[in-house]
Amino acid sequence: MKISYSKTFEKKFATYQKKLQVKIFEAINNIPNGDIKKMTGNDIPPIYRLRISKYRVLFHMNEDEIKILKVDSRGDIYK
Repeated sequence: MKISYSKTFEKKFATYQKKLQVKIFEAINNIPNGDIKKMTGNDIPPIYRLRISKYRVLFHMNEDEIKILKVDSRGDIYK
């Protein structure tokens, strides 16, 4: 399955420490396993969130691609 990253994700991801980057990257490569929930709302395609300790990754998913949208701490991701 192909994984693509948004500019928003790449900018924020670059600011994190190496250890956290590795943790997030491993969790993303492990999708669809992990703590994943479908977000509520009328988004098409639906948005999912992946929990990695106190961080959240928001993404779209279809049969052949995962599009990573955003990463941020739990308190800031949903703003």
